[in-house]
Amino acid sequence: MKRIVMITALLWAGVASADVYQDAVNDPGRPGSDREDDDRRKPAEVMAFAGVRPGMVVIEIGAGRGYTTELASRIVGQDGAVYAHRLDLARVLGNRLPNVVVLPMQPDDPGENFEAAGITRGSVDRILAFFSLHDGYLAENFDTALWYGTFLDFLKPGGEIVILDNTAAAGSGLTHTADLHRIDPEILKGDLDAAGFEFVSESDILRNPEDDLMSSWFEDTATRKAGYQDRFALRYRKP
Repeated sequence: MKRIVMITALLWAGVASADVYQDAVNDPGRPGSDREDDDRRKPAEVMAFAGVRPGMVVIEIGAGRGYTTELASRIVGQDGAVYAHRLDLARVLGNRLPNVVVLPMQPDDPGENFEAAGITRGSVDRILAFFSLHDGYLAENFDTALWYGTFLDFLKPGGEIVILDNTAAAGSGLTHTADLHRIDPEILKGDLDAAGFEFVSESDILRNPEDDLMSSWFEDTATRKAGYQDRFALRYRKP
């Protein structure tokens, strides 16, 4: 089954081979703390699904401690660039990831922040939002039309946004976004559709049917370990 998932992901990804993703995962320069998360995060399969390839320009929203940033940096290589929003600066001390630009950004002004970092409108291949957008929806001044419109504006025609997040129960909307850090995927789908994105695919790479959807992702439960919550993966394209 794992091989089937990988082959399917590679078809979505286009020209990149499995070696690109596995080589990034196996790179000896990756921190040991990242490797400890590989089992639950399935990095090779996820990055293949996202279609990140050598030479791409990538924006990562809510990079945090930089687990995904590190992988994307290694995949896009010296001819690509990763703009990492709200990245822990410890990740890039000593210029250890020279193709990564730290992108500070306030939620009410994404476009100006992108441009201030030197990103040209219509130049971005991928926007990655991994386990971060549910936090955006908690902000009082989070304007979904502005944010998704900005994402659309900065992507190339055919460029894509890829979203991973923690699954909330169907029909629950944003009810458990604050307390459980979960979001109903239909909320995101509706906002992406409204912004003018086209649906490409979704993946069950990180799904867990044993998750009860009613507990925080970082807690152990009777049916799953902390960090193995049900997680959805969406891929949408700029027409």
